[in-house]
Amino acid sequence: MSAIEVSGGAAGLSVGLDELEESARRLRSLALDLGEVAASIGLAATDPRLALAGLLAPVEYLAAEGALLGCIGPHGAAGAAADVTATALATTTAVRTYRGAEEAVESLADGIATQAGAWVGRTIAPVALGVGLAVAPVVPLVLAVPGARDAVVGVGLGLGEGIDQIVLDHPWIVPAAADGLDGLLLGLGQGLPVLGLWLAWRSGRAGAVYPPRTQTEALGVVLAATRGVVLDESGRHATVRAREPQVGVRPRGIADLVAGDGPTSGRSRVRVTGIPQPDGGWAWVVDVPGTQTFDPRSGDNPWDMTSNVLLVAGRQTATMTAVVSALEDSRRRVGDTGPPRVMLTGHSQGGLVAAALAADPRLRDRLGVTHVVTSGAPIASLDVPPEVSVLSIEHTEDPVPALEGADNPDRASWVTVERSLADELGEDGRATQAHDNGRYAEAAQLVDASDDPSITAWRADAVPYLGDGPGATVTTDYDVARR
Repeated sequence: MSAIEVSGGAAGLSVGLDELEESARRLRSLALDLGEVAASIGLAATDPRLALAGLLAPVEYLAAEGALLGCIGPHGAAGAAADVTATALATTTAVRTYRGAEEAVESLADGIATQAGAWVGRTIAPVALGVGLAVAPVVPLVLAVPGARDAVVGVGLGLGEGIDQIVLDHPWIVPAAADGLDGLLLGLGQGLPVLGLWLAWRSGRAGAVYPPRTQTEALGVVLAATRGVVLDESGRHATVRAREPQVGVRPRGIADLVAGDGPTSGRSRVRVTGIPQPDGGWAWVVDVPGTQTFDPRSGDNPWDMTSNVLLVAGRQTATMTAVVSALEDSRRRVGDTGPPRVMLTGHSQGGLVAAALAADPRLRDRLGVTHVVTSGAPIASLDVPPEVSVLSIEHTEDPVPALEGADNPDRASWVTVERSLADELGEDGRATQAHDNGRYAEAAQLVDASDDPSITAWRADAVPYLGDGPGATVTTDYDVARR
């Protein structure tokens, strides 16, 4: 298996920069102390009593004055204060310059992606309209012929596989396209003004921002445009049905949390695992299933494309409320009334739901979320607070995490583990293969075997959820449906 790369966490770059800034602050404080020492020595050197004593012992007086002046000279306290101040200033300047350059590069990249998206939108809008008007009358006739229908499907599948291979070879395409979604919608409206007016009207009615300035705002426009047709679960809610609780198995590592056949995995269901704690309380691991259907219509199965888009757009979904209901039901069953301790886990959409719950202040506090573990999930733009410890596992070639068009935050409480599958998948591989949960389970095994300082610190902080402990775990699976 290929090696992993770790960023963020206790040994991450952000922590290093924070430590440098703290060091600079301490150096400034030390420089002030040295300055005060130099001032005190200067006062002693000019003390009239010392001058009077010099009348009786002039040689000793001159020696004492020389020693005192040396202490406040270039090689004394004053010089040291100046050197320390210069070091503190240089350190602070370097950190701020680095962060400023990083922000400038990100802003430049965002601007380029937006402009590229706008150009594509302006270019394809008139062409797409013309092609659509020309092809529309022919489509029903073609699909009515069995052989022709099969040929169209074959062409579509072949085109899809070709795109899949291109994305594998060029992983940057997906995040760049996602980052340019706001520009694409703007360009479509510019290339076809009637469409732009319609998008503005639909957005206004739905409370969305048009023209959009960010990916989140762009998704808001998409949801406004499709409202009442597809990607809309308005007026619907989730129902949750518990299965019979079972004695479970404690997760011993990250692989147990990620594997589709692991002890905390509910597969197509939400699984809630209660873990008894030495203090008599409980810790809870909630595993959220991933996408199960790509139908854009809001059907009975809520693990669908509608939930995917709503979650990336920062909206609350029926799946989120279902997870809340499942966890609270499990807690009631065992009589857990103590302070809640919850780890949310999930692959793909499951990880997206987990991070969305952690990012929602009201639901996060209600559930007591302390940890989130995701694999192959696009969660970079979700506002998960620093007090929640996040572990994100991502494959470089997986297009799903790249849908955010952004990198995960680099901070002490967010560890990102990346792994490239380019060699493993080979020349005939496809990007969608990099999203396979089984491959993520392999990556999680590498995480368990790693002695990286950030992973070690994260694992130590997750002790309530991993490893041995008193009592048997209680596992309950929940069927979730949209009604």
